[in-house]
Amino acid sequence: MNKLIVTVALLFIALGNAMAQSTDFEYEKEQIKNVKATVKVLNNGELYVIVPDNNESMRYISQQLPKEFKVDGLKVTFTGWEGKIPPNVRMMGKPLKLKCICISKSEMKKYGLKKAKYTFK
Repeated sequence: MNKLIVTVALLFIALGNAMAQSTDFEYEKEQIKNVKATVKVLNNGELYVIVPDNNESMRYISQQLPKEFKVDGLKVTFTGWEGKIPPNVRMMGKPLKLKCICISKSEMKKYGLKKAKYTFK
């Protein structure tokens, strides 16, 4: 009985490690600058993506997206680096490392936000 419990526990640990996604992506050297986009929430209500206005089929995912900017329909402008999706990995969007993200004064007013621009190192 003890061997079974230990085996099952080790199996769960191994599966957990295999399923964990790495947050360290390789990023392009060229920056993408001043891209106008819209923040959208996906069906699960927990994942926010940034969709460029000029390319509706492209989606970016950034862990740096400020909590205040996680609003469905918010119009943003951002500068950053696109990440490369590793082979054999499926993602809901392309990784994005933000340099800065900002919104207009009208968007601030519309959604009652306090800060218009975030800059990252």
